Amino acid sequence: MDKIATEVLALKDELIAERRFFHAHPETGWHTFFTTAVIADKLEKLGYMLKMGKDVVAADKRAGLGSAEACQKALERARNLLNAQQAKYLDVMQDGLTGLVADIDTGREGKFTAFRFDIDGVDVTESKEDDHRPFKEGFRADIDGITHACGHDGHISIGLGLAKLIAKNLSQFNGKFRFIFQTAEEGTRGAVGMEAAGVLDGVQHLLGGHIGFQATNFGGIICGTNKLLATSKFDVILKGKSAHAAGAPQEGANALLAAAQIALNMHAITRHSDGVTRINVGVLRAGEGRNVIAPNGYLACETRGETTELNDFMREKCEQIVKGVSLSYGVEYEIVPTGGTSGGDSDEFTTALYEKCALASPFIQDDKIRRELNFGACEDFAHFMQKVQQNGGKSGYLMIGTKLCAGHHNAKFDFDEDCLVSGVDIFLRCAFELNGIK
Repeated sequence: MDKIATEVLALKDELIAERRFFHAHPETGWHTFFTTAVIADKLEKLGYMLKMGKDVVAADKRAGLGSAEACQKALERARNLLNAQQAKYLDVMQDGLTGLVADIDTGREGKFTAFRFDIDGVDVTESKEDDHRPFKEGFRADIDGITHACGHDGHISIGLGLAKLIAKNLSQFNGKFRFIFQTAEEGTRGAVGMEAAGVLDGVQHLLGGHIGFQATNFGGIICGTNKLLATSKFDVILKGKSAHAAGAPQEGANALLAAAQIALNMHAITRHSDGVTRINVGVLRAGEGRNVIAPNGYLACETRGETTELNDFMREKCEQIVKGVSLSYGVEYEIVPTGGTSGGDSDEFTTALYEKCALASPFIQDDKIRRELNFGACEDFAHFMQKVQQNGGKSGYLMIGTKLCAGHHNAKFDFDEDCLVSGVDIFLRCAFELNGIK
């Protein structure tokens, strides 16, 4: 076992404790006040320079904000959980400007390498059954309706462990490091707003990844994740006109029928020969009463595409359908974006880097290393990844193998915490490959 592995393994208990701490206090979307403040406090003590609030989020580029009441409630919850030292960071996060960037500079010329870790939970109520380890061992979510059912609590732990070891060994590195702790990854809401604030400016290498997903074998790794789908999330709000369904139906404008036609026509969009496309209307609500022409309608929709261009094709077709159907039914419409991200592929350089480091790691088994895999789903990291690549940099997305107790976004989601060691080890080896003093 080499020096890197020895230092990482020494952090194992701390990594697990950190993961369980964040698991017990989950937050979602743009309301990650507590999580951001705790991370900020830890990183500042390690010597990192922090950027927060409007310096890392372009407020007007955000989507899926949630209500002002929910934001205030989350802020007060965070204030009650934080100590005085941590609570000082809340002032710059008003209105949900959460997430942060932390930089450390070696003072020596070299590459500008960034790591991205997502920090939000999902809108799921965690299990209280005795066979669910977080409940059994006392680190279940302290709130119903929110939990870390995707592994982002583990990502935070990996990020903090990596930041600690890079700071500890700073004399062995050249260049600069940046840690992007991104909020609102779920629903693909956060990357666009953070990228617009310039968090990628000057970044030459951007590394990121995820626990689990298709990497379900402990000790395994998927080095190059490709075919991350682009997506658009949007709501359609319809305003019709109520009327008596028997006495004067001709005086109404039926938003329920318009909503139904929109949903059916969206699902009938012609698929594209250039690649994979997806459409889903996940929610449809309409109407007020049995004998009333429905004056309102609501649809929650998403499109996906193998490339950004294919997703744009699907989204534009949806917009045309909404416009055409609304006109034919005489209803008003509004399309409200709630999220979205680019599509993309890991580049060859970064895939090879991950593979080289995996082969060197004692925590990854050589026969469980998979060089590439097509993802076939969406991840907000793809927006960051594409922007870095477009700017001439290198970026790629890996998946860290772990045994899952239930699928992602399941009320019983949990993972083998030994994978936290694997994650820190891989990223630290990448840091030495890119920025280590030779």
